[in-house]
Amino acid sequence: MIPKSIKSSGDLVTSHEATRSGFLEQALRKTKKATPYIVQAHRLLDKLKKVGVLNELVGLDDIRDELIAAAGFSDKAASRFSSEELKDSLFTILKDIEKENGDKWREEILFRFLLTRGDSLGGAMRNITGAIAQEKFAGAILAALKARAVNPDVERSSNNPDKIQQIVWPDRVCFFDKTPKFISKNIDVILLGGCDTSNEALSEQENYLACGELKGGIDPAGADEHWKTAGSALQRIRDCFPQNPPKLFFAGAAIEESMAKEIFTQLKSGRLAHVANLTVPEQLSDLAAWLVAL
Repeated sequence: MIPKSIKSSGDLVTSHEATRSGFLEQALRKTKKATPYIVQAHRLLDKLKKVGVLNELVGLDDIRDELIAAAGFSDKAASRFSSEELKDSLFTILKDIEKENGDKWREEILFRFLLTRGDSLGGAMRNITGAIAQEKFAGAILAALKARAVNPDVERSSNNPDKIQQIVWPDRVCFFDKTPKFISKNIDVILLGGCDTSNEALSEQENYLACGELKGGIDPAGADEHWKTAGSALQRIRDCFPQNPPKLFFAGAAIEESMAKEIFTQLKSGRLAHVANLTVPEQLSDLAAWLVAL
């Protein structure tokens, strides 16, 4: 079945206006996400100005994390070292910075701190990109249920109230970001029959009604790679269901012409049961309405 809002592959292609709007949304979120790092940088600079000699820095516990970042250690890398090992490594690196930069070691430490935190911000933004896609999709599911006068139970993450983990309505459970044991890989969206939200329910293949991949990245340069990753994930699901596979769908924000043709071909052949461009509200609504009607 071809969705009513998609007449040809061209309908799936992301418009210039949608790309521009998507970049703006990400920039605004990145600006907000960067604020704590900027505050840290100002605080670090104030402390550095009050230090007479570089050796004193190693004993300043209140800016220890900032100095570790300036030394090039990510949070993950720092967790591999003991406190004493970090102190020794930090001293060695700071002395090297002083040797290379002379009296300008304070500015160099600040710049290096910003470089490391900038890398952390990039990783956080990649997570946010996925979160944006999930927010849009979950919102469409809730709107579709409301249109059917269904009041679902929504479970959100305790660590992040904005992240929806599952939506439950009569005889249906929609999971987000789950890793079934028989696949051992994350699936963005899983729709199960029944109301069992346990891991056991996820292990029973006969419960599966639909599975889907969401790709929220808006950059056209990465569109084809996102589609290849999604295609591999969907093929894994097919391989795990030799009989009666669930219906598969794909929704992406950045869809270029070449991949749109491939997606549309899979849609026509039935290899994909449904597709949508996340930047086109009508297509997203169609996808959500189809899913809740299964």
